[in-house]
Amino acid sequence: MNIEFTGILLRAANNTRTVTLEATTLAGALAELTTRFPALDRVLLDNTGNLRKAHRVFLNGELVPHPDRAMPLGTGDRIEFFTAVAGG
Repeated sequence: MNIEFTGILLRAANNTRTVTLEATTLAGALAELTTRFPALDRVLLDNTGNLRKAHRVFLNGELVPHPDRAMPLGTGDRIEFFTAVAGG
């Protein structure tokens, strides 16, 4: 599976736009990502280890409204994380 980053998450992933993982669940993917890129931990996850509400998860181009850590992932899947931006 491929994970794609943009914005602040891209910077936290050492400017690595695409990462290939072999996780079978979202929880496994998050664990592998935060091990590989420790800076992602504080940017991507909250204090309880769940995704921060500011991030949107897309699975194969489709928004996942309420991503569950147990969400199954397959070899050919593509996950994209987008961060909501506010400002004036």
